[in-house]
Amino acid sequence: MADAVRRGIASGEFTPADVDELCTLVLSLSDGYGIRLMLRDPTVTLDGALTAIWRQVAAELGLPEDMPVE
Repeated sequence: MADAVRRGIASGEFTPADVDELCTLVLSLSDGYGIRLMLRDPTVTLDGALTAIWRQVAAELGLPEDMPVE
């Protein structure tokens, strides 16, 4: 993930960010939401988790807040 972020920053697609800090944040959020999803927490949905994680990434890298659609 770090290499992809570094390439995006180098190409100008992303705004500069602390790559190591961002990767730690994304992995921590993914782990936290993943555990809650595996435990079937009724207050957490996959879509909600993905949206919350994307918003953090988007804010850090200067991307649109709306998650891309496949």
